[in-house]
Amino acid sequence: MTVIKKFALTCQYDGTSYQGFQSQKNQKTIQEKLEYSLFKVTNKRLIIEYAGRTDSGVHATHQVISFTTEWNHKINDLENALNSNLPDDIAVSNITEVANTFHPRKSAISRTYEYTISTSFEKDIFMRNYSYHYPKKLDLVKIQKALNLIKGKHDFSNFCKKESLPENSVRYIYDNSIEISDKLLIFKFKGSSFLRHQIRFMVGFLIAIGRGKHSLNELKSLLKSENRAKTVIKHNVSPRGLCLTLVEYDGFSFKKNMTNE
Repeated sequence: MTVIKKFALTCQYDGTSYQGFQSQKNQKTIQEKLEYSLFKVTNKRLIIEYAGRTDSGVHATHQVISFTTEWNHKINDLENALNSNLPDDIAVSNITEVANTFHPRKSAISRTYEYTISTSFEKDIFMRNYSYHYPKKLDLVKIQKALNLIKGKHDFSNFCKKESLPENSVRYIYDNSIEISDKLLIFKFKGSSFLRHQIRFMVGFLIAIGRGKHSLNELKSLLKSENRAKTVIKHNVSPRGLCLTLVEYDGFSFKKNMTNE
């Protein structure tokens, strides 16, 4: 007897060669490659659900997707079959059967992104697709103070492109940090969800604060909804340094094969 099941898995990808995650007409996207792999394995045109729509050039080590299909073989065989039909810059893992009510975006309780900046004076060509090269000196004390201000519940409408602004632009940032590793600065943001380009705008503004071009008081003002900027903030850094690193759900984790905690 054929049984229809819902599966979820984690997906990692190098977004350098893609026009973002979400399918677009006549464009090369991550979703298109995943759905093509599913078609090759199941011989059915399946539409996947996903946790986040990353933009062109953005990477992921922990995107979550789900789909419904007929499968009567071992679950690991499905994972292996999908990977064998994916290009070298996309891979899936941690596949598991989930309840029909599960949705990778709607069921998520938090998402974590990292943004990497290379501070080396000389460009590292092997990091060019995975970091933003910024060799100028930054005041990390001021940047840390700014991160403390960003943490919590705010209206981030000033950190989103006007044409992409949703009706509700209030978001929660549960935690953030900056790590120094050799000649890299790594920003980490954990939040309920993020507006389109929000992290890139925030990092750009944090850099401007670290350079003394903007003040902490200006940041405070921008975090108030009544102070909608007259012009779009121009400090939108490159997408190449951005990576989706974790999507979390209430009561289980894909990194633990979704076993109950």
